[in-house]
Amino acid sequence: MKKILIIDDEVEMLKSLDKILSHRKDFELTLTDNSITGNELVQTKKFDLIISDLKMKEISGIDILKNALNNFPESKVIMISGYGTIEASVDAMRQGAFDFLEKPFTSKKLFDCIDRAFEEEGVKESESVLEDEVQTPFEGIVYKSDIFKKVLDIVKKVAPGSMNVIITGESGTGKELIARAIHKLSKSKNDPFVPVNCGALPESLFESELFGHERGAFTGAVKTKPGLLEFANNGTFFLDEIGELTPSLQVKLLRMLEDKKIRRVGGQNEISIDVRIISASNRNLKQAVKDKLFREDLFYRLSTIQIDLPPLRDRVDDIIPIAKHFVKEMCEKEDVPVRRFSHDAENLMKQYPWPGNIRELQNVIGRILYLCSDQIIMAKDLPISSNQRESQDDEALNMNYKDAKDKILEKFEIDYLTYHLKKHAGNISHTAEACGIDRRTIHRLVKQYNIIYKDSD
Repeated sequence: MKKILIIDDEVEMLKSLDKILSHRKDFELTLTDNSITGNELVQTKKFDLIISDLKMKEISGIDILKNALNNFPESKVIMISGYGTIEASVDAMRQGAFDFLEKPFTSKKLFDCIDRAFEEEGVKESESVLEDEVQTPFEGIVYKSDIFKKVLDIVKKVAPGSMNVIITGESGTGKELIARAIHKLSKSKNDPFVPVNCGALPESLFESELFGHERGAFTGAVKTKPGLLEFANNGTFFLDEIGELTPSLQVKLLRMLEDKKIRRVGGQNEISIDVRIISASNRNLKQAVKDKLFREDLFYRLSTIQIDLPPLRDRVDDIIPIAKHFVKEMCEKEDVPVRRFSHDAENLMKQYPWPGNIRELQNVIGRILYLCSDQIIMAKDLPISSNQRESQDDEALNMNYKDAKDKILEKFEIDYLTYHLKKHAGNISHTAEACGIDRRTIHRLVKQYNIIYKDSD
């Protein structure tokens, strides 16, 4: 039983948190809307987790955080606030908070944060293991395939160092998850991890956000503001979609990497910066360099280590474990019995190419759990079609002869055997006779392609 204390002087917020978290039978909740009472509790009673509002009337969340960790250093503290800023978040993390959530937040985001806090201390139990077919999640990453194990082997090797890392892969493959895993395994794990999306802000704002500005530097700059790079000092700075940086920002970032110094917008003084840069892109940056859209010198500065994430269609062994993980996670948070997939549904998921990768898989699971009321999820319940895999045949035209032949042959054998097994009600003898091949060959192919059938022999 995990003991959790929640402190928030907004009564409605407290009621909402109570309603959400009381669904978990392994949580013992203590709630108070009085910051003085909360401050006394954190100093006299040990809690596994403390969730505290940042701004309260009598005692601030930061003071509660400090008192809690002074008395019980092993406790985890999550700060929440309706006035979320990068400054407040980083300050809370520097003071020892495990994480910072900005109101409003979803129940999923809250549970994810809580689970990470417990998982870090090893108190998340064997429920994290998905039956007996998947390894224990690595830093929250579910996998089974050899191809992804090789990716994580690289992560483990490079994380303790200080080299810059670039993570490439299609959208939805989990680039930020890998970046956070590197940070959590690094020597700077107790320092800030500051993410920023390079395509989310216009250039005029982006420079100020990245490097900060001095008072009066431009209209509206009523006070000096440190940049995100300053907040990330000694920690990890994650630049998502690095390929979206404009040429002028590329120059400024390159100068920072070379000099380890920055200058705020409108400022004269240089500020020393020591951060590890992890960047990510779903674009082909080498091609962008050739096309003069991305600076070659910046690319090589950022890509000391390059980690390529395979798309989900190349991680077929991971599809079902990840899907089951999402089902288990969502069902537990909704406090409903865990659903399971039929064999046909699993086969369909493994045949579908998942162009949106893990993000698409998660969305599909969320949709069917709300629309399907049966305990067993059937193939017909999935909003995907095996016909969409036919587009992969077009890819074969761009492969070398042997790989293209193998790809098309595999699809033919699967479709051919599936058709005849259905036609003969799973009877291997009748199927073998109709196809003109022996029983052993059919058994071998069925096992090779994991074709599910009802054996009526």
